[in-house]
Amino acid sequence: MQPELIADPPRSRRHLDLPATRERNHGEATSVPAHPRLEQRLDGKLWLLSVEPPISVEIVRCFPWSEPNRFLSLRDANGEERAFVADAAALEERSQHSLMACLSRSGFVFEVTRVLAVSEDFELRSFKVERLQGTRVFQTALDAWPRELEGGGLVLEDVFGDLFRIAAPRELDRKSQDLLSAFID
Repeated sequence: MQPELIADPPRSRRHLDLPATRERNHGEATSVPAHPRLEQRLDGKLWLLSVEPPISVEIVRCFPWSEPNRFLSLRDANGEERAFVADAAALEERSQHSLMACLSRSGFVFEVTRVLAVSEDFELRSFKVERLQGTRVFQTALDAWPRELEGGGLVLEDVFGDLFRIAAPRELDRKSQDLLSAFID
């Protein structure tokens, strides 16, 4: 069983076997490759080979955190979704291996144990935190608010895409709670 993979129409259909199309909201036809193919290249990037020309894509997990290998949006350098994988397990073996290698690299989450400082400066918010791996300073956009997790945790994504998880914000020390109070209902 092949996963549902929706890709933007290629510029040329000469070299592709694309039997199906779907209509998007704006009425444009979108190709659905019969056999989606992905490849991790020497540069470490994931490439979508099912479109012509092949493009480099970034993986964005749509939801939920409890299903980390499902519902994956593959986006180009402009942040536009070029493909969607409903279930990585349904990909052919080489594509699945490439996808999983890139997922493990992009899916690393730092566990925050204490918040030491939060400051704002010219459209960026800086956090100084203690993690299990040591102290770290990272920045988020001012309009990038933490995402709430089931069970009350928070996840912050920095400007480079690294994820910082605070498992139980209400159980942190008093200073950490005070610094996070603007982000917690």
